[in-house]
Amino acid sequence: MNQIKHILVVVDPSVRGKQSAVDKTTILARHVGASVELLICDIASAIDDRVIPLHPHEAHPSNTRLLGILDELATPARAAGVDVKTHLIYGNSLYDSLLDYIRGSTADLVVKDTHHHTFAKRTFWGNTDWHLARGCAVPLLLTKKQTWMQPPIIMAAVDPTHVNERAAALDRHILYCAASLAGHLRADLHVIHTFVPTAFANAVVAGNVRMSPEYCEALQVESTYRYYEIEHLVRPYGVSGEHLHVEMGTPQSGLMSTVTQHRTDIMVMGASAHGRWHRTVVGSTAASVLESLPCDFLIVRPSDEMQSVPL
Repeated sequence: MNQIKHILVVVDPSVRGKQSAVDKTTILARHVGASVELLICDIASAIDDRVIPLHPHEAHPSNTRLLGILDELATPARAAGVDVKTHLIYGNSLYDSLLDYIRGSTADLVVKDTHHHTFAKRTFWGNTDWHLARGCAVPLLLTKKQTWMQPPIIMAAVDPTHVNERAAALDRHILYCAASLAGHLRADLHVIHTFVPTAFANAVVAGNVRMSPEYCEALQVESTYRYYEIEHLVRPYGVSGEHLHVEMGTPQSGLMSTVTQHRTDIMVMGASAHGRWHRTVVGSTAASVLESLPCDFLIVRPSDEMQSVPL
């Protein structure tokens, strides 16, 4: 986030009063000196994120109401010294309209409140958050209602078992973004890697999951090796040993226990149209993580998929 100058906030017009995305953007904008744009995509009816557009030249009561919501949300941020503009757009598809607008925007970061979705919708049909995470050309911060601690705790989720250089580059980019965000917010930076032990997987395949000495030793060796890989990966970012977490188990269970234990405020994860996040979110693993964890999520793309201005 060294170069961040403009933050775009997607406002939910169905929510009256304060919105977490706006409040947290105000905090971040004050730290980095960025301008803020509050955006509503007008929808006349919403069924599975499909909308019936209203045209800007039409006099319609909703225009006044929505502009009023934007002005109401902008007032506290402006009082805090943040440069805030508001914008109202229209479209037939909520996520398509947002992605089109983001592509033509100068935003370096997009912020949006996220909320619960049914299992069926997040698994089979997708939702606006899923489409934004997959298609947003700049980093996407999905926020929840909990407030950030002071100082905040930022957790970067990485996987050092790289299948190729592209995956390795994404891990480095995750760490860069997490460290940069931590620096701006004066936050504590943690790093986590979750894994299913090879020894356990081999034992299950062999039909033998007894806790033999050989099995326990294999688990310990693999855990130690994974910790060494993480330690080597984070060395350039000065992360202390007590802030490195290597957890055996599924991503959901490992992340949940660590996030809860360390009261994490923001989880930084990677997403790629060609990478594992995309495949697992279709299978609901990553979607379940987004749903179940109480923290916010900063989702970053590989640097070659993002705009030229880095986070």
